[in-house]
Amino acid sequence: MGTYKRADVIGRAIESVIAQDFEDWELIVVGHCTPDNTAEVVVAYGDPRISFHNMPEHTPDRGSATKNYGIRNFARGEIIAYLDDDDRYRPRFLSVMAGYMQSHPEAQIAYCRSMYRDKKTGRRVWGNPFQRWLHGYSREKLRRYNFLNVNCVVHRRRLLDEVGYWKPEYYFNDYELWLRISEKYDFHYINKVLVETYVDEPPFLVRMFTKGGRILLHGRHTPLE
Repeated sequence: MGTYKRADVIGRAIESVIAQDFEDWELIVVGHCTPDNTAEVVVAYGDPRISFHNMPEHTPDRGSATKNYGIRNFARGEIIAYLDDDDRYRPRFLSVMAGYMQSHPEAQIAYCRSMYRDKKTGRRVWGNPFQRWLHGYSREKLRRYNFLNVNCVVHRRRLLDEVGYWKPEYYFNDYELWLRISEKYDFHYINKVLVETYVDEPPFLVRMFTKGGRILLHGRHTPLE
């Protein structure tokens, strides 16, 4: 869990991990040189499975940097999961996802579904009307559109050692990583809503133009294209 100046909201995410019905986990919270009292908030939970580490210097991309820093230096588990500091898991996220990985040793990476909520009101946000179709995995669909929510993904630790870690130089660095992985392995899909993601985005038709503009401006090019 990477974070920067989110001491006021990070509790929701941390408490959703503590509430899991699967207890064999570690939560590594990594601050991107965060200057606030996040460390105090994390330590106050008094759970030995939770640790906080503040990065010593700023890097170009917070999200990629905190993920790489936490995994390389502190992660001990075989299975890696991600959670943004203002979102939350539903109570069965770890048991379902870890259970699937344990019962499917051939699976290197898997993902589930997320419900989206408005950051201000907490009300459900209805997103892309094609999302249900998009969620079913195929490499061809992934090459056309990034339908994966980082919060929904779990993968084996050794996968990053094989394909490489997060690359902050890419604007769409999550998409770049998924494409690299897809060249070697299929993604396994668990058709369950196990995550709640809080957004401040407008309805789908508005996002179609605003996000489309970002893609036109920054491009989606990766080493695979």
